[in-house]
Amino acid sequence: MTWKPIICLAALVLSATAIPVDNNVEGEPEVECGPNSITVNFNTRNPFEGHVYVKGLYDQAGCRSDEGGRQVAGIELPFDSCNTARTRSLNPKGVFVSTTVVISFHPQFVTKVDRAYRIQCFYMESDKTVSTQIEVSDLTTAFQTQVVPMPVCKYEILDGGPSGQPIQFATIGQQVYHKWTCDSETTDTFCAVVHSCTVDDGNGDTVQILNEEGCALDKFLLNNLEYPTDLMAGQEAHVYKYADRSQLFYQCQISITIKDPGSECARPTCSEPQGFGAVKQAGAGAGGAHAAAAPIAQAGAEEAPAAAPAAAAVPAAAPAAAPAAAAAVPRANLAQLRLLRKKRSFGENEGILDVRVEINTLDIMEGENPTAPEAAALVSEEEVRRRVSSSGICLTPIGFASFLGIGTVVATALSATIFYVARPISHKH
Repeated sequence: MTWKPIICLAALVLSATAIPVDNNVEGEPEVECGPNSITVNFNTRNPFEGHVYVKGLYDQAGCRSDEGGRQVAGIELPFDSCNTARTRSLNPKGVFVSTTVVISFHPQFVTKVDRAYRIQCFYMESDKTVSTQIEVSDLTTAFQTQVVPMPVCKYEILDGGPSGQPIQFATIGQQVYHKWTCDSETTDTFCAVVHSCTVDDGNGDTVQILNEEGCALDKFLLNNLEYPTDLMAGQEAHVYKYADRSQLFYQCQISITIKDPGSECARPTCSEPQGFGAVKQAGAGAGGAHAAAAPIAQAGAEEAPAAAPAAAAVPAAAPAAAPAAAAAVPRANLAQLRLLRKKRSFGENEGILDVRVEINTLDIMEGENPTAPEAAALVSEEEVRRRVSSSGICLTPIGFASFLGIGTVVATALSATIFYVARPISHKH
């Protein structure tokens, strides 16, 4: 076997500008939240010739629409198919029905003009109060109270640290900051504790990372939380992902309690978490994470929607804030707060808000500093050669020895020539 020297030289790479598909979505999608299904329609600039399908279910005929020839494209998704996820909310009471829909303008491939939308409908449960009035001769004692509105809470994943920007896309190992905040119209009134946090891939694979007391279970995923203020919690972490899954859905519960005047908010007393202690849950996450889909119309009075549903369609992002109380009132004084604590007894689930956030993770080799899924690309052979060539010449051991030998012979010949030319000059002197 003979070894041949290999020299990696820089190659000129010519880039060609591809022509994008001459079509796109006009305006925002139109979402109709029905009693048994969700309907999504898109208005396109030119007649549509592509596909509308549920992300990850392109090969299932019932989860893909191939209608074309018009400037309107859409799809209807029943609650009991196509991985339509249902999430129960405790405050406000109701059910979130969500899915991710992709509109592709090319008949065979996903191109740069295609879009993915996170579709979410909220069906609110209403409590109807029936009352009657009766007149009696005795005086009736009237009770008057003032209700302080609950805080509005949100869950964000920030880039780098507490002062970073919210991100939706990240690479494995990237440092991020999990941040929970609650905004209140009053000061020094409420305390917040984050607990019962889960992470899942949207297909039922759910793992608990914070237990019901608010303590971390796996130090490699998330450490015990820090509480800089009464209504804020956070902790640094590094991005991870499921195998063969790019999306992560986080859901937590925040317990809101009334703060005693002149006291500090009670915080969880947690020991140092161990490695690999996260608990995998069967079917759904704690606090009503993505459950098995079923038609709301068949759920009976327990889960029947009672008001006009609210629809939301945003590109690849899910809302994380829990709505506050309807009326805004000034801060109650200490006597009113004490009266409120005595007269109102919190039930098992009252005073608990559900917050959620979503992030898309990219593999280590999927590009540097991606800002969108289109930014992720595998490193090609030409790119490897360009990187190696930009740092120098690559030689095998035998090639390097040959290079040294040729250099030595050339240097010796050059020295002999100079010496020979210089000899007659020395005799003249």
